[in-house]
This record gives sequence, C-alpha cells and structure tokens, in this order.
Amino acid sequence: MIAIGGGYNGGDFDKEIEQKIRSFLPKDEPTVIFVPYASNDFEDNYRQFKEIYESQGCIVKLLEPGKENLLLQADLIYLGRGWTIPLLKKLDETNAKSFLLQAYEKGAMIAGFSAGAHALFTLAGSNEENIGYVLVEGLNLIHGCMISHYNYTDRATAFHRLLSERKLNGIGLEDHTMMVVENDRAKVYSTKIKASGHIIKTEDDYFTVKPIKNEEFVLPL
Repeated sequence: MIAIGGGYNGGDFDKEIEQKIRSFLPKDEPTVIFVPYASNDFEDNYRQFKEIYESQGCIVKLLEPGKENLLLQADLIYLGRGWTIPLLKKLDETNAKSFLLQAYEKGAMIAGFSAGAHALFTLAGSNEENIGYVLVEGLNLIHGCMISHYNYTDRATAFHRLLSERKLNGIGLEDHTMMVVENDRAKVYSTKIKASGHIIKTEDDYFTVKPIKNEEFVLPL
C-alpha cells in the first residue's frame, strides 16, 4: 500500500514519487489502472498520469463503471485525487471495492493520492465539499488515521482538533511525501529536503508531533 500526501501545488504529480512507485513493479510492462472516482474533472489529471507511467513502460488503463473486473488484471491500482467521501461511495456503488480487495489479495499494489490515500486508511481527516473537515471511514487497508497535504496550516490545525476530539493518534503526510506500508510496517519517503511525514500522538490535554523521514515504524500507532 502506498499513500501519497500530495505533489506540486498540492494536486499535481511529483514525478520522482511516481518513478519510485514504478520501481516497485518488477514487470517490464506492468498494468496500471487509474481510478478517477474522487473527481468529476479528472481528465487533465489522468492525461498527466498516463504520460508519466507510459513513459516508464507501463500499460495504463482508466477504470470505468461496469468494467470493475478490469481491476483483477492490475499490477498497480491508483486511486486519484479529489473528494474522499464521493470516492468511497462510488467504489461501493459500482462494486469496485470488492474487485479492488480481490486484486489486493492476488498481489496487486494499491496507491492513493490525496483523497485516494485517505480511502486506504481506517480513518482519515478530510476536507469535504460543503461539509468541511471531518473524519471519514476508509477501506481499512492501512491501519491508522491520516491526513494529506499536512504542510498547510489549516489542514494540520483541523486534523489536530479531530484527533483530540476522538483521543486518536494520527499521521500527517506533506506534499512530496509518500508512505509505503507492507504487513503493518511503514516507511516514509520524500523528494524534497523540507518535506516529511509526521506522527501525531494525542495525550489527555495536549499532543506531540514528530517529523519522520526514511525511517520505519509499526502500525497502528
């Protein structure tokens, strides 16, 4: 599982991160399936994604409703950016969730960018359209609670409040940062010197924030 906190300007791809993800795929021509369900205006985003991965020898396909069994062909399933709640709802409505879980059991790698990353976790702090910041229940493929774009002050502040209300620990992933998880062992990578992940521990009436980069830790926190 790979959770990506964000890229350039928050929502644009960081090619170095995507190249790192590609390096985890051993095949010469792996099949990569992009899931656009978090956004209604994904076309430009998908075009950029396709260009990045095709240039690295991948076969890139776009998931469309009614073709969920396509996920069973995937070496990498990539959940795109947008809104977390609509993404999870569409995965349920189209039965893509069931096929995604089957693909994972068969050995497919699953990555998520921003809202797509949120969907992988047990819980995520998400800024949802017409709602604001809320904790959203995800697919529980990564055991924990996280928020993307943690480098933005308003997001970090809102996430701290949500964690404090529920007495939870959490993970904040900044732009240009990704977290790779296998068997509940996690490691954070970043492509910028100042970018990092953060572990937030909530105590009775305060919390602590520890930057993490290129170090392994165990989930759940």
